[in-house]
Amino acid sequence: MHIDDNPKPCVPSSCGDISNISYPFRLKTDPTHCGGYELSCENNTTSLYLNSQKYLVQVINYHNSTIRLTDAAIQNGDSCSFPIHSLSASDFIDFGYTYHNKIYYTFRPVKTWPITFISCPYPVNNSQHSLLLDTSQYCSVGFNESNSRHKYIKFGPLNGSSIMDMCRIDLMVMTSLNLTYKNEGLVLSNLSQVHSCLIYGFELSVLISQCGEYCQEC
Repeated sequence: MHIDDNPKPCVPSSCGDISNISYPFRLKTDPTHCGGYELSCENNTTSLYLNSQKYLVQVINYHNSTIRLTDAAIQNGDSCSFPIHSLSASDFIDFGYTYHNKIYYTFRPVKTWPITFISCPYPVNNSQHSLLLDTSQYCSVGFNESNSRHKYIKFGPLNGSSIMDMCRIDLMVMTSLNLTYKNEGLVLSNLSQVHSCLIYGFELSVLISQCGEYCQEC
């Protein structure tokens, strides 16, 4: 079903920089038949909640049926602001968003790349792990509450050699910003690269299925 196949006509809404909010999206104040995806308008900012976590709406593209979101914890002018909650492409495999009026709405990530936040009890030898960015060079505090651990960020897919002994993955997020990387990942030279990815956010494709009486079995 196309993104603008609204079964009932509704007047488009707007909030802040996001105008023409229409089916399958609607604001909380709009009638429920105007869309299965409920958006919030708080302090003139449009947001969407995924798994009870708040994400800011950057763009809604009705031509290719996508929406781009940014973690609400990321501050535009602060390169040391990090996500609080993990969200990766694998979280959407069995992710059902909502079922409304015999129509099933869900999201799927579009061309996303993982960003992994890793902490270790010891410094990592960068000659062996050149794809890791040491955040202690830039931030006095990091994504992990414990300042006793050394914190690193990796852009790109993980493999067994990416996680060193006694290290742990604290967060995994994703971005749709098209950075070019080779082999196993991208060599990050500074935190502004990571921050640009986090501010840009990630793109989700809007999927709509009309199953009629058998939707719950679907």
